[in-house]
Amino acid sequence: MIKKSPEAYRTIGEASNEIGVPTYVLRFWETKFKQVKLIKRPGGRRFYKPEDIKLLLKIKNFLKNDGLSIKQVNEKLNSEIDNIKSNNSNNNEYITPVSEEKTTFKNKDEVLNRLNKILEILSK
Repeated sequence: MIKKSPEAYRTIGEASNEIGVPTYVLRFWETKFKQVKLIKRPGGRRFYKPEDIKLLLKIKNFLKNDGLSIKQVNEKLNSEIDNIKSNNSNNNEYITPVSEEKTTFKNKDEVLNRLNKILEILSK
């Protein structure tokens, strides 16, 4: 079996193996946790992004190890999302949209530096 990179999308079977729960549990969690935003292709085929896998592992931990109810897990996840949003809105840094930008880049290092700064700001 070929090992996928950590950034690769997972099928429901691969996600199930990685998380350690049956596929029907993942389908059930999709209905209970709106924070999981997997990709569904035409025909119903599911693909899980790396962020989905991390979130599902967190959900499993809350349910199995911490003994929280589905309602409590939802409240906890929503609280975390609200905290992230409020931290981002308090951030005074502003990136000028590309359409407004007048700067021209002389080489690819300048572009990479600018993109890294943007990535750093977005990952706060």
